[in-house]
Amino acid sequence: MRSQKRSSSFIILSLLFLFSFPTFSSAHAFITKSNPSENQVINRVPGKVWIQFDEEIQPSFQSIEVFDSTGKRIDQKDGQINPDNPTIIECSLKKNLKNGTYRVNWRVVSSDGHPIQGVIPFQIGKKEQTQANTGFKQETRGYTPKADLIVIRWIQYISNSFLIGILFFFLFVLPKDLLHNIRIKRSLSVVLKYSFFLLALSLILSLPLQATIESGSPWTTVFSDSVMSQIIFSTSFGKTWTIQITMLLLLMLPVLWVSKHGFSKRLWVWISFVFGIGLLLTKAYTSHAASNSHPFLPITIDFLHLLTASIWIGSLLCIVLLSPLTQSQETRSHFFECIRQFSKWGVILVILLSITGVYGSFLFIPTLQSLIYTDYGRTMLGKVLLLMIMVFLAAFNFINGKRGVEKGLPFSIKTELATGIVILLLTVILTNLPTAMASPGAFNETKTDKHGNGITFKVTPNTIGKNEFKVFLKNSQGKRLKNIEQVTLTFTSLEMEMGEDTVTLKEHNSGEYEWTGFNFNMSGKWSVKVHVLTKDLDTMDANFTCIVGSQ
Repeated sequence: MRSQKRSSSFIILSLLFLFSFPTFSSAHAFITKSNPSENQVINRVPGKVWIQFDEEIQPSFQSIEVFDSTGKRIDQKDGQINPDNPTIIECSLKKNLKNGTYRVNWRVVSSDGHPIQGVIPFQIGKKEQTQANTGFKQETRGYTPKADLIVIRWIQYISNSFLIGILFFFLFVLPKDLLHNIRIKRSLSVVLKYSFFLLALSLILSLPLQATIESGSPWTTVFSDSVMSQIIFSTSFGKTWTIQITMLLLLMLPVLWVSKHGFSKRLWVWISFVFGIGLLLTKAYTSHAASNSHPFLPITIDFLHLLTASIWIGSLLCIVLLSPLTQSQETRSHFFECIRQFSKWGVILVILLSITGVYGSFLFIPTLQSLIYTDYGRTMLGKVLLLMIMVFLAAFNFINGKRGVEKGLPFSIKTELATGIVILLLTVILTNLPTAMASPGAFNETKTDKHGNGITFKVTPNTIGKNEFKVFLKNSQGKRLKNIEQVTLTFTSLEMEMGEDTVTLKEHNSGEYEWTGFNFNMSGKWSVKVHVLTKDLDTMDANFTCIVGSQ
């Protein structure tokens, strides 16, 4: 009863935390502005080329180089992070450059340890020398998780979940009548020991893995002293990894003692449980949440999400290990008691998973359409679907466990466990994909004025650089408005003070107006005001808020 009251209080506090609504986060670093900007035509050679990102850039494995149309490098090979502003990477150009088209090749590592690279073309001289004659194209590419990362991180998630779940199950779920059952203790001890060894292996391998990610080098070359020293001492991942290895060593003694002596000392089980949770907490510091400008709450929520999932999946493994109890009439009741005991916790776990999952969705998915049009959104939908299946199976197991119905129960519990393991796989992929903030998709929204007229505003592709803007005007009957004198758009960045930029749209068809331009010169939130002037000198106005992507 006391533990349930504490859990209820914890849920209430978590809900109160969520009232401080999350700010959007991109996770992977992206460009906010650059000089020169994409496809900009300039008359004079700039002294420096610089690119500013939305977060601090890690000092290792970054580069910025400038090339002319023949591929000759024309910067002074002094690329660096600006010493006064760690969000800026810059380099100097050679003097007396000829008119022509140039490209800036850049590569940085964001605060979450993921590399991102791209090309920014610009032009010196006459505007007639267009990008089309050079083949240069603006692009930004984030890191896409590969097989080695998925396997190693998946093993880490699974082994950590099993370790925490087994310890939790013994401390809070296992009935008193089974606490001294030698057979059960032996089964739990074996799985606990192997879970620890797999966790240790995955953590050790995560260092060279991260070296391949950040340096872009293959496994065969990252074991050099220079690369490893940079990863350990000059990156945020290296600092976190050092803490993880320290906690792993602290965890080793109690876990091995517990597994060797069959959970005989409850104090050692508690110590193992606390250190296991601490190790899981460090994982949140290498996730997307850590890149938020105010990371405390996102990291806390991400940690709670991982913890509840780990307890759920690890506890399911314990129930599977206890399924042989159904073979004996004397122990069948103990098996169903375990299911009933865990089901009480299961309700709390589902609530916490839902709360933290919704928070994460708001944090990294700006629009509903980005759930469908981005890899991050589609992976998130897959995870939600599997979680719903897992909840359905949990409800089925709870009802049958409460009734003492054995038919189909072992299979459904194993299916629930397998579903949870697949969810961990999708979690690994989500943690290493660029979030939907990087590419939220085209913007399309309609608003109605006080007279019932509809104003539809569309932006394609809705990213930094060149975009196509369209405005559609209809009356209350759904017919296109014709009596229009002028339609203007006023752009205002909500992320940085940049003044206002107003353009006049051209009429394409009756009630349809278009403009193509480079008005979104940084990513993030933008306010766009549509102002319509009729030939009768009446006005129609609508304000739209766009989340502009970087890719």
